[in-house]
Amino acid sequence: MSNGLTQLISHNYGIDVTGIKLVSDQGEAKVYMLESPTGKYALKEFDDIFELKHERDVCDMVAGKGVNLPKIYDAKSGRHIVHNNGLTYILYDFIEGTRYELNTAPEWFLMKQVQTLGQIQSALRDYKQLPMDFEPSFFSQEEYTKSEHSALEKLRLAEENEDKALVQALNERLKHIRRISAFEFDCGRLTYVNSHGDFYINQIIVRDGEFVVIDWSDPYYLPACYEVLMSYTYAAPECKGGVIDVERFKPVLREYLKYVTLSQYDIKMMPYLLYAFCVFGSFSPPYDDLSADHLRIAKHTANLANWLHDNVEKLSDDLCVTFCNHR
Repeated sequence: MSNGLTQLISHNYGIDVTGIKLVSDQGEAKVYMLESPTGKYALKEFDDIFELKHERDVCDMVAGKGVNLPKIYDAKSGRHIVHNNGLTYILYDFIEGTRYELNTAPEWFLMKQVQTLGQIQSALRDYKQLPMDFEPSFFSQEEYTKSEHSALEKLRLAEENEDKALVQALNERLKHIRRISAFEFDCGRLTYVNSHGDFYINQIIVRDGEFVVIDWSDPYYLPACYEVLMSYTYAAPECKGGVIDVERFKPVLREYLKYVTLSQYDIKMMPYLLYAFCVFGSFSPPYDDLSADHLRIAKHTANLANWLHDNVEKLSDDLCVTFCNHR
């Protein structure tokens, strides 16, 4: 594999690679750190199912508005995407700095994170509409029924195998599916924005006190109220274990509102959207084949779902009391 990548980089970019290290393996995407006499690079390898048609243009627009991103290199072909043996490659600067794990962000990070999110979404206001996430079909009864049937089949197998931990996890999932299916989501009343699409603590590298935002492969047009709460719950130490401290979140949301205007409906539905994402948009048990990073996310969203099951209405009401009655 190393020889193949060395030849690929030499042929397409004219770079002599002296060392290769796998730094991230998410299954469908891998990241390698490349060393060469001209510096360090990050090579991202994707399955060819990824279209990646917006990444370059989105990055150019966001970088032009002052958000720090890794440089993307063009190949000799003049394009930044290289296809080889059913895989897609993109070459970036390798960013050296500090990366924080889930729920380990210092206080200053939380505010800077939400400011950066607001900057990104503000920068992309004039960009054409990106692929939509949380479209109306996401909340359809058909999708709920499909998820319930899948969980029931997995549960049947887990019971046959006497896998008690998996049986418990799947029963919890069924409980959440049935609870969320009773909620009403009116996508037409939500404020959608172009955004990074997966903006959370793992996508941020701190270099000399500044943020560098990575992984722009899947930018989306999505509800603004979802991403601000999701990114907070992945970063804040007080959210470890899945608990959301509404009083700690309020200053973060107040800072975000300097960049993006949310309606009363957005504020009300923010916790419900996060709950729906934890159950339908994140990983579902069993987690046997997940990478270490994805396993941490899966456990975190499972904990969040369990907490939101009992607290989603109260969290929504608390946010509305503060932010809806004075708007």
